[in-house]
Amino acid sequence: MGYLFGSFLTAEVVARSVAGTSIFNLGDGNPGMANVGHELGSKAGYACLAGDILKTVFAVTITHSLFPALGFAGIAWTGLGATLGHIFPFWHGFKGGKGVTTISTTVMLISPLWGCIAGIVGLVTIILAGYLSVGAVVAMGFYAAVMALTQRFEPALVCFAFMLLTLYCHGSKLRGIKDGTTRRASLSTKFWAKVRGDK
Repeated sequence: MGYLFGSFLTAEVVARSVAGTSIFNLGDGNPGMANVGHELGSKAGYACLAGDILKTVFAVTITHSLFPALGFAGIAWTGLGATLGHIFPFWHGFKGGKGVTTISTTVMLISPLWGCIAGIVGLVTIILAGYLSVGAVVAMGFYAAVMALTQRFEPALVCFAFMLLTLYCHGSKLRGIKDGTTRRASLSTKFWAKVRGDK
């Protein structure tokens, strides 16, 4: 269920509706909110974000209604399925996005408190380090560590899988920081510009 919903790439629908072309032909080709927002504007980016959140929530809701006894384990496994569908969609040669939103939505559904704290950790990291990929990896690493200490085996195992997927998906961006090919996050750039008092 998670994989089927996850394979629906909202960014592709938004890009074809707004620009009349595939998202894979725009910017860095990533079917996610950051690329859509950068290439097509903030409204398109928010529409992509909303769609990716909803597809994960729908998948989890349906699975939970069918198998309520699974509890948090059901949420975790369905979220993992949605993430795998987003990253490896069958209809696009198993080449998709980075799964940031599907992972974030899942961890919030498992534990809203720790999900919020991990999000704050990621946000601060993005501002300080200047890169979205670094923030994503640090936030997921923090959350996975917390889940390993506080949750049952299955949710913790899924969160560890999320950590590995995050490293896999952001590997090229992390390597690109060293050679200068990775674009700095506008959030960080604007923040430090205000701190310096740039006009």
